[in-house]
Amino acid sequence: MSIVEELARPAVFLERRPDGVTRCGPRKADRHPVSGADDIAALMDAIDDDTVLVVDDLDLLPYPVLEPLLDAFRSTPPVLLAAMSPRHVVASSGGERWEALRPMFDQSAAVAIPLPPLSLRETAELSDTLRTARYGAERADDAWQMALHHLSGGSPALVREIVEAAAARGRLHALLPIDPQSDALPGAVVASATKMLAPLDARDRRVLAALAELGPVPHGHLGSIVPADVLARLHDGGLLSAGADASTAAVSGVISRMVGDSSDLGDLGDERRELARELLLLARQASWLTPGEQKFCARWAETGHDPSLETALARILPRAALALARSSSPREALPVAERVLARGVDATALSALIVARVALGEYAEAERLLDQYPAPTTKEERDGALHLHVGVLFATSAGADAALERLRELVGWAPDDEVWRLRVECSVNALSLSSGSAPDLPGDLAARAEGADEETISLAEACQAAVEASRGNSDKVHELLRRRQQTHGMDVESNVTVFRLHAFALMMLGEDLDLVQRATRRRLLVARWEDRQDDVAMFALTDASIQLIRGRTADVHLSLGLIDVSPPESTRIWIEIVRAAALVLDGDLVHAAAAIERIDAVSEGWGRGGFGAVRDTVCALLDAASRRPLAAASRAERALSQAQRTVPLLVPALLRLQLQGGATAEEVLERAEDISADLDIAPLRAFIDELRAMTRRDVARLDVLTAREREVVQLAAAGFSNSEIAARLTLSVRTVESHLHHARTRLGMGRYERFSSTAGSLPAGSR
Repeated sequence: MSIVEELARPAVFLERRPDGVTRCGPRKADRHPVSGADDIAALMDAIDDDTVLVVDDLDLLPYPVLEPLLDAFRSTPPVLLAAMSPRHVVASSGGERWEALRPMFDQSAAVAIPLPPLSLRETAELSDTLRTARYGAERADDAWQMALHHLSGGSPALVREIVEAAAARGRLHALLPIDPQSDALPGAVVASATKMLAPLDARDRRVLAALAELGPVPHGHLGSIVPADVLARLHDGGLLSAGADASTAAVSGVISRMVGDSSDLGDLGDERRELARELLLLARQASWLTPGEQKFCARWAETGHDPSLETALARILPRAALALARSSSPREALPVAERVLARGVDATALSALIVARVALGEYAEAERLLDQYPAPTTKEERDGALHLHVGVLFATSAGADAALERLRELVGWAPDDEVWRLRVECSVNALSLSSGSAPDLPGDLAARAEGADEETISLAEACQAAVEASRGNSDKVHELLRRRQQTHGMDVESNVTVFRLHAFALMMLGEDLDLVQRATRRRLLVARWEDRQDDVAMFALTDASIQLIRGRTADVHLSLGLIDVSPPESTRIWIEIVRAAALVLDGDLVHAAAAIERIDAVSEGWGRGGFGAVRDTVCALLDAASRRPLAAASRAERALSQAQRTVPLLVPALLRLQLQGGATAEEVLERAEDISADLDIAPLRAFIDELRAMTRRDVARLDVLTAREREVVQLAAAGFSNSEIAARLTLSVRTVESHLHHARTRLGMGRYERFSSTAGSLPAGSR
């Protein structure tokens, strides 16, 4: 329609509808059926030389209409604007129809518009329309749209069917609308994908399957490694879609699954070796290969004793080993790394060997290899080695204290370099915060970074911001984050450690969660597409934590389900805590209790700092859900002071548990206001406002009761049984029942009407 409007000429439309083909004018109000040659002749007589004839789905018109229309076009002057499927799709539809339509692809007098795959923007527009119009959901975030476009390859039919499947499965807010790696594909999706694959011959399918193993590939590489005719058919059919960014392409997720499940592909060895050889030729010309391409070469490249190719492969193998170590197949990294190390010391290959041992759970061997790590000599080498040590020690050490002590020893690599000393200390503090086992941390890191390089300053500011966030100093946090976010921002932050510290700080304050989640989900998508499982675990955990804060427990489980490889205990224990909290909120107390048992089995070193506060909060939530409000309130009281120092976001939840445990709204409000003098975070301010409204409402509602009746009602509203109230107030059960009966009478409640358990001391009927 936009093209027709740009032409600014009269137009007549020919449309294929469920009840047949019709023609209409620009207003589309006056419709006439078209069923054969006579109707086409009447159509041509009714339009003049200046009129545009617009036909949608030209190739799908019934043949009795299509044949006379094409004959008439060849002998009459009107401009024909036609939309049709790509050439190879039309060619596969049948001999007679293809022969009739073939001239349309080369006809200079026609404006033929083959239907290409949708762009990312067009996919987003279509999906948002479907989400809002059909399912009443708000517009999706960027990551969801990226995932949808990657899954569908821009096919309108697949977009519609995947959105429908996401709505049916409750995944309109999840990271992925559907997960082709683990979900059963809906029948409609399978049918559409089958049609998309139908025009490909066996060779095309084998190339496509091999290409799917590469992951995202730069557009400039595709033209070199894939035959031109095959690449054209893949592009035209919507079988390739956006990769990790606009400069790359990948086999769309659904198509990758469908091709991978195909039983008639045969051996892909020849196609794999040919792709790997073409990649080696690119590498020989000094082209930089992606980690996915490097892994592919390590698996399949054959040099044929060509010295130049052997040299190119030798340059690739260390990085390929590291990429394999971080992937879902870490065991494949071992022979590749050992092959490199057999030729001599190589820090990258040794790093790959260590990371692979950690991924395989072989912690003692990883520690032994780490002790053999050569002392780096340059700044770049030191930074890489420091990053490795932080990750490995966090995963393997028996306790956080031992890990922190070993990190501090790395200062000896450059003892006179104050900037290096500061970077080590920042890493120590970052590890402390990640483990949740840190004592009070220093708060002068940013001040000591004066005169350092930009990355060190940003790291120091981010680390101090995380420390200040753990203490609830909101203004100080924003002051420290402002400079880096003005120049970089969460979405484009290139330093992963800085990003994680910024995300941690904002989550501890309960602020800017949309920003943190959007940036986290984008990174999670890229990490999953590129098979970087260590990053997948951390970003999935972050996304699940934000979903938990928002109360979207179904999406918590979906995010954690994206982790394909078992992470080390240091990450796994946090995953268990988030999962346990979601299970409690779901009411699945049996599985929640089992998760907490696994949490309690970890070493005592995890009991301090933020970890201990989070664990106690989850246990208190389980007590409350199990109708043990006194136990929940008692545990919440023990965790409260620790939470104020390390995880301020928990404070409102812990105070709410005390409210449910029998404390009056006035008592909880007074305590919350005292805490807010030292803890300035938005969730606590919102909870205080809620308490103030509640106490005003309670006074107006309950002033007709005696003091003892109010006391009994408050305990009943908190969920205590009559016998528990009697024991708590040293009364008989009959006396408690009498007080509750009189309270209901005074409040105008029915005999069996319950008091609210969510509004403190209010009866349910007053809400």
